[in-house]
Amino acid sequence: MSLPLLRSLDPPTRKMNRSVLAEVLHSTTLHVAPGSLTVPTSWRHPTRGLVDCPAHRLLTAHARQSGLTADPRSLPNEDLRDDLTTAPTTVFTVSYERPEGGHRGLALAAPSDDTTALSFARRQIESWRAVLRTRRVLYVTAPDDVVPSPSSASVPAQTLRDPGSRWRICGCPASVRCPSAENAERALHRFLERGDDVVVVGTPAAGSGAWAGRFVHGNPRTVSTPQQAEALSVTNPDRLAFVVAPGAVVSEAADILNVLRRRHPRLRGQHPHEWCYTMDDLHTAVGAALAQSDRLLVVGRDTTPVTRTAIAQVTRIPLPVRAVTTLDRLRPDDIDASTITVVDATPDGRDLRELSQVLNGLGPTSHVRRQAHSSMETPQPAFRPLPGRGVRR
Repeated sequence: MSLPLLRSLDPPTRKMNRSVLAEVLHSTTLHVAPGSLTVPTSWRHPTRGLVDCPAHRLLTAHARQSGLTADPRSLPNEDLRDDLTTAPTTVFTVSYERPEGGHRGLALAAPSDDTTALSFARRQIESWRAVLRTRRVLYVTAPDDVVPSPSSASVPAQTLRDPGSRWRICGCPASVRCPSAENAERALHRFLERGDDVVVVGTPAAGSGAWAGRFVHGNPRTVSTPQQAEALSVTNPDRLAFVVAPGAVVSEAADILNVLRRRHPRLRGQHPHEWCYTMDDLHTAVGAALAQSDRLLVVGRDTTPVTRTAIAQVTRIPLPVRAVTTLDRLRPDDIDASTITVVDATPDGRDLRELSQVLNGLGPTSHVRRQAHSSMETPQPAFRPLPGRGVRR
């Protein structure tokens, strides 16, 4: 069975300096079992030479999901030609030039007399060829480290987190020491012991909504929006105090505090040195990335502060979202964009690395890590008296 030669001159070709070449090649030396596909991890083009295929896992996943046997392997020495009239194996290919040199692409080999495998291979190569393009991928990640505030030196090393979670109540990784929950708890008890009317300001990080209830009898009121702050009824304005909920977005908490301070000038509260800025930083980084993006891909099945923040923000803007729990869930439309934001929801990041490799094989790709990180600074004194000398008044 011989299929016609396909050469691509459509819009995706123009996107990549007209370097995309889609062809149907044949081989007399490559043998593929009936009902099976060979997925080259690399192959040799008749004129372009060696073609690398970083996206071979994507084709393998889709083939297996469709019920076909898929065998990924390198084909550096196979004789693939476009001038054969009959051959036992047909190979659908697409390749493009890399800006730094060399070629990348995709290929699927099927028995020439297996109409089912041939049809699947042709559809796959054509669908992914249509979205080959230069693109930018933005990865939003949580801070690698959290710098404790100077006032937290006496806080015990054991910090609060949700049982069984990789994340602390404030949204920091469980592997990082962050005392914000203990700071808020200590301030809460201190104000209550003074007889103050205490409000918890801000929306806690997801999963920590019961934070105050776990530590206090008679839960304090929560003020989550400026509108709630405007409507807050206080018996004794001189005894009003606040703590910031662990995991609250600090910029949002500040807007609430502006209303409370305007209405109750004698408001007292938790020192800003004790607030955690992790969710505020994630809010900033995610918002900046999504504002530049055409798509949001959520990789994996887990839930993280980053993914929760991204999903919450994307509901407010018209941005397509795709959950890529496995590679066979990724569709051509999901990556047909110049800029894509990717957030990771996997315990070990393995799925994210696989997706990044796949995107490397679907057009020249720029991988950019976006991260915001706030840290506490201790100002140095502007003037230091010499030893033994007093300060002149």
